[in-house]
Amino acid sequence: MVADLSRYLPLSRRPDVDESGVTADRRAETAEVLRSVATVLRAGGDELWSAPTDRPGWRVADVTADLVRGFDRTRTRRALDAAERLVRGGEARRLDELERLSGPSAGADALDTRAATVLGRERATGVAELDDAVVAALLVGGAAGADVPLSARASGAVALRRAAAAPTEIRAVISGHALRATDAGWEFGHGSPLVDTANALLRFLMGIGTVAPHPPRGDERDDVPSA
Repeated sequence: MVADLSRYLPLSRRPDVDESGVTADRRAETAEVLRSVATVLRAGGDELWSAPTDRPGWRVADVTADLVRGFDRTRTRRALDAAERLVRGGEARRLDELERLSGPSAGADALDTRAATVLGRERATGVAELDDAVVAALLVGGAAGADVPLSARASGAVALRRAAAAPTEIRAVISGHALRATDAGWEFGHGSPLVDTANALLRFLMGIGTVAPHPPRGDERDDVPSA
């Protein structure tokens, strides 16, 4: 079901428009997410900085340090880091970066600096880097008890990437269905839709949340065809 999802980009349920300028460059979306996370860190202060996240053993401070230090990783480095998290769990922390990031203000400043760097460089930013930022946004937002704002293009691109590479247990749920974000205007896939908010769909696709998307009900139903 998900092998050909890339042909549904750009993700949208809007009327057809001229999208000849669409690009795979995710610099703008990535910088926007990084700045949104920085805003939440400043608002949450020290209490949020030390709060636990939905990644077992990881605090908001650990997630922020991991994002700052690990951004722009190669594919090989990403695989090694994923294996380290699997084996060592919450102990796999970026202690050197944490020592430099003395608190939420320093963490937020580092993310703002990273956002400016992303926007200012010549080379494009791919969806893998955007994915890093969105994962951090979901973890930090969950700890703060609020959703970190994500644009429809950011949430849709990462959802598509995650659905295409979903593990067996998640693939079993979404197979034979389209996925529809009720608050972001995007839908992709084949079959009867499963719906939820963009953040909830992302949490499920990333294995952060255990609540699966559901068939539309009530005012979630409409007659707009999928993209």
